[in-house]
Amino acid sequence: MQLQIQYLHIPKKTLSLYPVQVTGALFYTGDSHFVQGDGEVSLTALEGSARSTLKITLLKAGKDKFPGKEIKQPLAENAEFWITPGLDADLDEAMKKSTRETIAFLKNEFGIDEATAYAYLSAATDFQVSQVVDKTKGIHAMIRKADFKEFEDKKD
Repeated sequence: MQLQIQYLHIPKKTLSLYPVQVTGALFYTGDSHFVQGDGEVSLTALEGSARSTLKITLLKAGKDKFPGKEIKQPLAENAEFWITPGLDADLDEAMKKSTRETIAFLKNEFGIDEATAYAYLSAATDFQVSQVVDKTKGIHAMIRKADFKEFEDKKD
């Protein structure tokens, strides 16, 4: 899977999960943007050289605990949100993919039925366009952790 994921809500100490779909997969990072609006509508962003420290750990579905229990698309987590992207050449399809991934995440993580998860997305989840400049378009859902505190308390 080759991805270019661009969203602004990945501050220091963000957990980013990427599904590994082939044996011997590699990881690459680059194209640092110091300033970029949500959506990146042209090739203009303030890019520059950046140093980062990454900790890469291979987690195995069914053996290791991670948000959502299983992921088919990337997933990010920061202090306030779980972030589920949808990526596709067509922006409408990217939205559908983000919606489907978010419903699957809520079902797998909290046992919420699909109809209730879908209603939650419509009522309380912000979807943001993350990229449109390249061939791959991106939309991501910003799932507020505070909305699921009661579920988190039950898990402990």
